[in-house]
Amino acid sequence: DVGTPDGLLSMDARQGKPANMYFYVKNTGSATNHNIKFMSFKPENWKVAFSPEKLDMIEPGELKQVETIITPYEDALVGDYSISVNVEGEKASKIIELRTTVKASAAWGWIGIGIIVAVIAGLFGIFRWLGRR
Repeated sequence: DVGTPDGLLSMDARQGKPANMYFYVKNTGSATNHNIKFMSFKPENWKVAFSPEKLDMIEPGELKQVETIITPYEDALVGDYSISVNVEGEKASKIIELRTTVKASAAWGWIGIGIIVAVIAGLFGIFRWLGRR
């Protein structure tokens, strides 16, 4: 079985910045599962890394945690993206879909506010200068 501790399969990330998500791998069968690998299907130019990169074995009933590090492309557009994670062992495999929401940098909001303040100050100065004539 594969899932997240809180049951959520979504996360937020910023362009070009790594974001972490943890999921667990549980052996619900009656035999030891060996050589468990993690693969991802992601948008172009994105990076997905797993820590650990693979699990040598997992005993029946055992639960192991895996960290997923997702780095969106630097020029990714703001919006929702889907990343498939395939957990594949010798005896079983499972695919989970993670939804990653890319959010804009907060710096652009402050830049926009600065531009608005500069325009208002400029208009105020022009009206004062023209009003004295």
